Amino acid sequence: MPLPHEAEVTPATSIFTDYQKELIKYLLSKLPDALFEPGREAELFLAMNKEMYAKYVADGQQIPRDIQFQMQLNFCSLMPAFRKLKDNMSELLQMVFDPEKPGPTATTTVLTNSGQIVALDHAPLFRAELRKQRRKVVATNGCFDLLHTGHVRYLTEARQFGDFLWVGVNGDASVRELKGAGRPLVPEADRAEILAALRIVDAVTIFPGVRATSFLAAARPDVYVKGGDYTVASLDQEEGAALKACNAKIEIVKLVPGRSTTSIVQKMAENKA
Repeated sequence: MPLPHEAEVTPATSIFTDYQKELIKYLLSKLPDALFEPGREAELFLAMNKEMYAKYVADGQQIPRDIQFQMQLNFCSLMPAFRKLKDNMSELLQMVFDPEKPGPTATTTVLTNSGQIVALDHAPLFRAELRKQRRKVVATNGCFDLLHTGHVRYLTEARQFGDFLWVGVNGDASVRELKGAGRPLVPEADRAEILAALRIVDAVTIFPGVRATSFLAAARPDVYVKGGDYTVASLDQEEGAALKACNAKIEIVKLVPGRSTTSIVQKMAENKA
């Protein structure tokens, strides 16, 4: 026979477990499947906690915010998916509870020097620091294989739309899918390093997909620059949704005629023949 205090504790424990299960079901119904892909842990963490916080507000905020903060932190700490974020969870969660005042740490205070290569899973923290500094973030993306004057002129024009240029770079696998066998000519890490060395580029992030959706969702730019014969209506729908979510202004600029990696490769092949 259980002791009196055990009889009281067991139901409470059962209720808490049931609450967790119901909360997980609720969150799964709200979150897109794409967020559960490897490499998007920080995005998933932020999206999940935004949903939990929205539910907390909708339910009438029946407990103090600091207790709710700790409850959400504890809840996420139990999830294996967020193991990589264990050192940054509190700061990421602070972005949800107080977006205008993300908690500063030694990690973020040195992040925004020009020429940074920022890992995709660290991009939300990086963006939070830029927001605190009131930087106007311009984002663009591409393969940037064999950097040439067309790239430099395009990036220079893009930089004029703000005061911080953040470039997303397609990873090697996605370049092969976009450009075909034999590409890229330059590995992703080298392409990122070369771009980051340009004085007009403030930060570079490599993203794995063909589309830049994961990069744009993490960078949340104020302005997005696209090169080529595009219109706002003809942009990829997923990328467009990510830009709409952060109210980014979209600017279309013309590419420099006759300047492309493909044309360089073709000329090299002709000369070799």
